[in-house]
Amino acid sequence: MCVTRHLQPLRCTLSLSLLYSTLAFGTISLIEAVVSGEWLFGTAMCKLYWFGESISKLLSSFIMTVLSWDRYLAVCSPVKSMRIRSNSVSLLVLFICTLLAVILLLPVLIQSTVFRINKMSMIPLDEDTEQLFQSDPQGTTISKCIFDSDAMFTLYTFVIGFAFPAVLITFFYSQVIYKIQHTQSLRTVNNQDRKDQFSHRVQQVTKRIVAVILFYFFCWTPHWTLNIMSQFNLVHVSWTTPALSAMFFVAHLLVCFNSAANPVLYALINRELRQQHMMALARKRHSISHTTHEALEFVAHSCPRSANSSSITTISKLLRNNATIRKLISVTVEEAL
Repeated sequence: MCVTRHLQPLRCTLSLSLLYSTLAFGTISLIEAVVSGEWLFGTAMCKLYWFGESISKLLSSFIMTVLSWDRYLAVCSPVKSMRIRSNSVSLLVLFICTLLAVILLLPVLIQSTVFRINKMSMIPLDEDTEQLFQSDPQGTTISKCIFDSDAMFTLYTFVIGFAFPAVLITFFYSQVIYKIQHTQSLRTVNNQDRKDQFSHRVQQVTKRIVAVILFYFFCWTPHWTLNIMSQFNLVHVSWTTPALSAMFFVAHLLVCFNSAANPVLYALINRELRQQHMMALARKRHSISHTTHEALEFVAHSCPRSANSSSITTISKLLRNNATIRKLISVTVEEAL
């Protein structure tokens, strides 16, 4: 996605961050779960693992929301958003999202720890207790890295990490779809083949945007549904419920898959959105050229003959400004999206 200089820094930076945030900590959990099913790395690594994985999940939702906002700006406000969609802004947005995720997830860092648990009942066993002494000889005691969240933490992370981003993502992409559909209705093309081609492009990008929205809900809804049900004791996971354990594992995989696949989906819809962006900038360039031409004619007819030198200077300045504006818009069109 980001191998050419024509791609916007904001989208590239956030897309790569989205992919990295998933791979960095999601892989550790998969290795740990598949190889032994037991935590072997101590309390400090347990805290780091839970904190890092929680941040990666929350940050991926934030980044997907910002990416949808970037698409909205590119299509609905292509000229006004030129300054916003830059390297410095992308780094600032990424820093703010990361800082917000760190602050919201500090309870994870504080409360996560390693417990000795009975693997049959999945109940934590306190040190130097009779239950632990009875469980050890039977070989049913294992070490687990656990973060025991309360209901309030689960609910506010659900709202901030899923519900609110879902609303924003749906809103931004809905506006993008409306914009391109509205542009299609206003577009007048005499050639029927070109009209059909443009209509086909609009249909393709609409389908892909809808697919991105549905894919987000498909991958994240099981994860949050199972976590909320577990928090309020509607389901109980243990070794005696392998089907339910498998469902939690699949839900975790879907979250990782969503973050890893999103850059590919954005690349698919980007081709069509780029055409919309370039057409909007081209219309803006034409409008600037037309306005500047009228201003030059006004100056030429309004200046008295005795002020020829002054009028020539004024016209020259306007011509230079017009050339600069044209060059700026032309470069922006080439580097759009």
